[in-house]
Amino acid sequence: MWPGIVHGEIISTAKHESLRNAKLLIVQPINPVTQQPDGLAQIAIDTLGAGNGQKVLLSGDGLGTQKMLNAGKDCPVRLAVVALLREQDIHIKNGGK
Repeated sequence: MWPGIVHGEIISTAKHESLRNAKLLIVQPINPVTQQPDGLAQIAIDTLGAGNGQKVLLSGDGLGTQKMLNAGKDCPVRLAVVALLREQDIHIKNGGK
């Protein structure tokens, strides 16, 4: 799992049958410590109602996402928004310093 920021929604006229009622988002993964972009933006399934600019927690568990959607193994999905983040504080120990 990793944090990300929603940068928009994908509107599609044709979707796999298992994704017909799912919202697709463009999510930019971010580094949890620096809050800076970390890698390329990804497409994720959202069933929680995340909005543009909102911080979210992503899961890359494709099988778990298929189960969440009540979809079969032919469902072409990997990433899902699993939590909406309000605050994010990361505390790092520096060898007791």
